Amino acid sequence: MKKLIVTLIAMLLVLTACSNGSDNKNDKEATKNYKQDSGKTIKVPKKPKRIVVLGATYAGGLKQLDANVVGVAKIVNDSKVLKDKFKDVKKVDPENVESVAKLKPDLIIDYSTDKNLKKLQKVAPTVAFDYQKHDYKQQHIELGKLVGKEDKAKQWVKNWDKKTKNDGKEIKKAIGDDTSVSIIKDFDKKLYVLGKTYGHGSEVLYDSFGLKMPSNVAKATKKNDLAEISEEEIPKMTGDYVITPVAKGAKLSFGDKDVWKNSKAVTQHHDIKVDEGIYWLNDPYSLDYERKDLKSKLLKQQK
Repeated sequence: MKKLIVTLIAMLLVLTACSNGSDNKNDKEATKNYKQDSGKTIKVPKKPKRIVVLGATYAGGLKQLDANVVGVAKIVNDSKVLKDKFKDVKKVDPENVESVAKLKPDLIIDYSTDKNLKKLQKVAPTVAFDYQKHDYKQQHIELGKLVGKEDKAKQWVKNWDKKTKNDGKEIKKAIGDDTSVSIIKDFDKKLYVLGKTYGHGSEVLYDSFGLKMPSNVAKATKKNDLAEISEEEIPKMTGDYVITPVAKGAKLSFGDKDVWKNSKAVTQHHDIKVDEGIYWLNDPYSLDYERKDLKSKLLKQQK
């Protein structure tokens, strides 16, 4: 009897060990190592099934990649482009960690600047991107790598480059190769000129269309990709064309000032207002809207 008990215990230990080995193998096959922008490597699902996107900039890209997004920062509703794309997805407050946890995510995607990262990491593996580290095309490919859709991301970049190159040729033919375009934005009672990668149409104008940036703007934004300016500096920063992002229902703080109305671009009716709610984003859906919108407005105002 004693020998029988010993034998049964031994068999149980073997079965338990085999079971644990199988579980470990399954865990290993289901996850992968991902190196974050911070340099830290974490384990993430190879095929995430419940993604919560708190970094709204990345939401449209993940949607284009057919990733399984179950929650997204509610600010996407400010964009009429993304609002429709995420109409059936739960909206969450990025500040409310509990609202994120209720969605039972297996992956959270956020900005590296989020003060709640440590709390979020306890909910699920959290990838925190440094917004300044990647341009919009690199970022989309990086999202593809993260969710196992790198080939699809690269194909989008290839298609985008092809069609925007043709757009750029058409626009330059109409307005001139050396024509300059700038972006001036007012925020919190301050004025800024934007550089080449600060959203608000900058990626489309300068990278995709290949349009020229005014030399004064290029110099001012060289270090931080944007620069605060005074109202008096507006005339030398407007370029031949000037783009101004405006939030829905808002007005330009400087729109009625003589220094604006008398600037060259404005007197020639080369000032173009765009929808801030859409233009602050640079995901594939938002970019395509901006591409069509800017092309149409630049060609229209040339006529």
